[in-house]
Amino acid sequence: MLPKLLYFPPIKEIVVSTIFTDVNIIEETKRHKGSDGPEAGYSECHCDRFDIRLDNLIKGVNKCNIYPRSIHIHQIGGFQNEPDTFLELLKNASCIEGKFSQTWGSDPEISLDLFVNSNVKFDHLELFDFPNPVTLPHIAASITLYNTELNNYAIPGIKKLIFDVESDDDRNQTYTFSSDLEELYVTTDNSIEVTLPPNLRKLRLYKTRGPVDLVSEELVNLEYLSLMLPNIQSFSETGINAPNLKKLILECGNLSNFDGLKQFQHLKDLEFRHLRFPITLFDDGSLPELESFACWGCSIYNTGDVNNSLSIFPPNLMVLQLEICSFENTEFSNWVLPNKLEALRVYDSPFKNGYLGENLKHVFVRAPTLTFANRFRIFPRVEKFIMQPEYLTFESSDFMYHLPNNLIQLHLIPYEQGKMSPLTKMVKWPRILCDIAFENFNIDHSTLELLNLKESNLEIINICGGDVKKLNADLFPVSVKDLSLRKMGIQKLSDSFENLENLRRLSLEGNQLRKVDPVKLPVSSLQMLNLNECNLRLISPFLVSMLEQKNRNPKLKIIAWRNTNVSVTDIRTALKSIKGLFLDLNDFDKTLTEISKRSSRLVCKGGFFDPRFKKTETDDLYDGSESSSDEEDVGGNAKRRREM
Repeated sequence: MLPKLLYFPPIKEIVVSTIFTDVNIIEETKRHKGSDGPEAGYSECHCDRFDIRLDNLIKGVNKCNIYPRSIHIHQIGGFQNEPDTFLELLKNASCIEGKFSQTWGSDPEISLDLFVNSNVKFDHLELFDFPNPVTLPHIAASITLYNTELNNYAIPGIKKLIFDVESDDDRNQTYTFSSDLEELYVTTDNSIEVTLPPNLRKLRLYKTRGPVDLVSEELVNLEYLSLMLPNIQSFSETGINAPNLKKLILECGNLSNFDGLKQFQHLKDLEFRHLRFPITLFDDGSLPELESFACWGCSIYNTGDVNNSLSIFPPNLMVLQLEICSFENTEFSNWVLPNKLEALRVYDSPFKNGYLGENLKHVFVRAPTLTFANRFRIFPRVEKFIMQPEYLTFESSDFMYHLPNNLIQLHLIPYEQGKMSPLTKMVKWPRILCDIAFENFNIDHSTLELLNLKESNLEIINICGGDVKKLNADLFPVSVKDLSLRKMGIQKLSDSFENLENLRRLSLEGNQLRKVDPVKLPVSSLQMLNLNECNLRLISPFLVSMLEQKNRNPKLKIIAWRNTNVSVTDIRTALKSIKGLFLDLNDFDKTLTEISKRSSRLVCKGGFFDPRFKKTETDDLYDGSESSSDEEDVGGNAKRRREM
């Protein structure tokens, strides 16, 4: 497609200019494999810029007289052959990034001199595996070093420095930096002494073992601080004084004295990782401006009377995350949460009294067991309500008739079992609700009707576990784009799903569809059909609409893993008849597996074997396309897959 665009005069200059907006100069390029599949285009391409060799880039510049605006360079060997032209390219670019490393047979230090002596300024420079310490002048605003040392880290003009310290030298290493440095990120196992520059805005120091000595004056500009210091017991040991700090991340396993945190009166965001701290952390009005508090794998304890274990959070807290935390001599359900709390994410049961706060907007709870009493209601301002316990029980279904108007996402997903008293009337869904999920509630056909989904504006519907028998497509709204009905006991389908004109993805995984009748699908919109583990005998009943609209070249990807009784003849006939069909199967048949090696429309993956499956006789199989397509040409010189 690209060569055609380049030779189309009316837009040639626009195409070249777009390509040169952001280029990636590499030593070797390879063409990305194209795909005609839905939602694909270039399925194996994840580039965010255009890859090009230097010689081709120079040719393009000379021919079109257009210089790249953003240049990313990988490796520096070979650039010496065209140093003047190459440097001219760099000087005309508004953004330059370079990633250079020691490569076999090259001397990266000699190559690096090309840039050091050229006065070219990089926006970002990365150096990998340089064998000897490097001396760098001010050639980059941002530098990242991997297994590379500098002779001098105090580089004038540098704004950001990222480096790791890997040395066999047991002696304490000392690092000082330019006062221009604003961001510093250090990772080390060694004993180090770091003198912090006074104008730092961001500091991250990860020290997995051994001591660290920080020397600094007051850091009035520091707003972001992330520390992994396993040996400190008190924050005051760091010697850091940052009165204007906004975000603090601590992963210090032995930290036990938190008094040093009280200096951060303007802190907005606090995150603990693998710490043990008391519920009295926020007593005495400390951290009054805190808006977000997150804990990952922490232990929260109470040293006082368990009956008085009410946690006092800062009054402005809006986000609370407690991920995989344990509670010692206290229960989270006894805590008093601030009135301004908007988002709650917790791995525990917080619903002891059924109410958390009138301002909550996002609620995510994962716990072993959650039980909601008869009078439970989803809080009035909630927008996202997500429950993912092992066992989930609603003693009454009445809350389903009082859903808040602002609700946009409702997920009730117990991993083991869900229970809810039967619905007694039609559910009326909030107008803006677009995403629901119900799993393991054993929903039958009657309940599916009372859910009244067809009167909603839902775009994502995920229901797993039930006994529906026959599925009626009229039960679902025309707005739905992603419909998943897994393990619903479905044995028969509607004659047509064409009324769901916006449907893009349909999953019927885990239903018994061996004797399914032909069904029409909305192939103008449908992109993916999941038929995993459906005990299929035939694929063709799902292809009626594709055959009827063959002249429109509809495209559909069908995933049908764990269907080892499916007819191989039916599969091959379908692939021959419908060029827009893409199949993803298990490699249960050797002939199909061989075809898949030459096909861009058939994938046969390993990982599943059914010993009860009888091998298909290959004499009965369709043997190649009459049109000698590129996928199924079995001659000695098999054509390559189509590439774009």
